[in-house]
Amino acid sequence: MTAPCRLAVKSPENQTGLAFSPSAPRLLNMPNPSLPYSLPAATPPGLLNRLKLYRARYGTVHAVTRFAGTKIPFLWPLLGPAVSKAYRRKWETSTQGPRLLNLGGGGNTIEGALTVDIDPRADSYVNVMRTLPFASGSIDLILLEELIEHVDKDRGFALLQECFRVLKPGGTMRVATPDLDWLSAGILDGSVSCDLLNSTFYEHGHAYIYSRAELLRALGAAGFSGCTHFAYKDPDSVLGFLDSHADRFDHDPRLSQYVEARRPT
Repeated sequence: MTAPCRLAVKSPENQTGLAFSPSAPRLLNMPNPSLPYSLPAATPPGLLNRLKLYRARYGTVHAVTRFAGTKIPFLWPLLGPAVSKAYRRKWETSTQGPRLLNLGGGGNTIEGALTVDIDPRADSYVNVMRTLPFASGSIDLILLEELIEHVDKDRGFALLQECFRVLKPGGTMRVATPDLDWLSAGILDGSVSCDLLNSTFYEHGHAYIYSRAELLRALGAAGFSGCTHFAYKDPDSVLGFLDSHADRFDHDPRLSQYVEARRPT
């Protein structure tokens, strides 16, 4: 019988010091030497240079269709599933070492991993709100960075169940999502503005904001165990070195909670 997820805090600084500070320090991005992944390098300037880069990575048809999809949005849902399937299959059959799936990562295409999304900038078109096109128990690691809050509670739970299904026994998933506990504490002591609170709830396409307890409850109900809260880019975590949302969107990293959970062996 799987033990439910319970609140376990690996890094004390992520549980205390809830006051909002626009200049809160960010931890250095410290790569995990045991995992062959890295955050994407800056794209080269110039359209031709970018097309050359993406052609080498994805092939001519995929690269051109991908570019067209960024300019003509309705094209990518029509052509993306078929055009980008070959790259996904290649990744599934040729990847050496642990497989990392970056769900809903958009243009944050992590080197060595597979980033899937409906966004044409991702490696492959996958609607993560549907059944994931991966075999059960075929993925070693999953990154779910700032995604689950974009769907309602029921769909969020269905997504967690799908992640559990495709993850190998003993595999790890990292979830980053806005932290209702931090926001609530900040509103009560006056350190979080009403503008930030309302922006978190009603902007950015957000549909459901999780408290720490509710996220752990959902993870446990989906079958995960060993759930632990970490800090942003926590060097003691498995996948924290790939955290990037706070840097890419210039927000206090404590606005989000970071939880790693395992599929039991």
